[in-house]
Amino acid sequence: MNRHIVHIDMDAFFVSVERSRDPSLVGRPVVVGAVEGSRGVVASASYEARRYGIRSAMPAAQARKLCPHAVFLPGNMGLYVKISRAIRQILESWTPLVQMSSIDEAYLDLTGFDRCYGPVPGTVDRILRQVRDTFGLELSAGIATNKLVAKIASKAAKPSGLLRVLPGREEQFMAPLRLEEVPGVGEALSRRLSRLGLNTVGELRNLELSLLVKVFGVVGQWLYHMARGRGSLRVESESPPVKSVGNSVTFSEDTLNRRFLEGVLYHLAEKVGARTRRKGFVGRTVTIRLRYSDFKTLTRSVSAGVGTNCDTEIFERA
Repeated sequence: MNRHIVHIDMDAFFVSVERSRDPSLVGRPVVVGAVEGSRGVVASASYEARRYGIRSAMPAAQARKLCPHAVFLPGNMGLYVKISRAIRQILESWTPLVQMSSIDEAYLDLTGFDRCYGPVPGTVDRILRQVRDTFGLELSAGIATNKLVAKIASKAAKPSGLLRVLPGREEQFMAPLRLEEVPGVGEALSRRLSRLGLNTVGELRNLELSLLVKVFGVVGQWLYHMARGRGSLRVESESPPVKSVGNSVTFSEDTLNRRFLEGVLYHLAEKVGARTRRKGFVGRTVTIRLRYSDFKTLTRSVSAGVGTNCDTEIFERA
């Protein structure tokens, strides 16, 4: 039996939610998360804004320079989370095997459900239309025999499309992709592959497993299977256990005031401690992440033998 794994991706989710509330935003460049005077970063950008080079995680000031006439909105994370949960309920009404990989992405396993609903592409189309009709949002989907190919297919289907990669066509579909477009190939790995003259999945596919393992270790095994369109089949319907609790803050102005910074640090430690206690957890490792005005980021961690959820102990370790 062929596996039917579906990846559903909301198109510019935060922007799409804002447009459903204010239709006048449709067709205009919209940026969420980079309001006037903000020191934050772009959380979501409409396709109209992306034509100007604006991307998620871009500094707010840079986004404003690229497209000063865009509509900049602060966003409403509480609303986005609420709608994401409601979308999940719709997805779970079609199959119990739903894995939310982020607030705006989900994997579904529809293997065998063609006996209930009919051909899988038609079923996925109905699911997409149900979400659109209920929330007024746009979304895309990819169908394949594994999660990796399904995710890449949904990206290729954007915006507002549906793409199926037929069983046995995974290698052919993957071959022309540039390696940096493949989920899991980060900047560092992409640079290493490029230095070896490897720029596309098809070029990588020509290398033997033994050579890839020799050069890249365990990652070489993943590269070998990825180049052949193989990926994970398992859709985890349960949320993974929480492994960390964190809080952060972005200042409106730069500061070198140590007393002020220590006060902020204690405030963050209190928030982390309270959340940790509510969950009934303790933690051994405390991590601090510091970002400078040029967006250079520094991370430091310290671990102790005994776990804690005490505000003061968390602050002292920090």
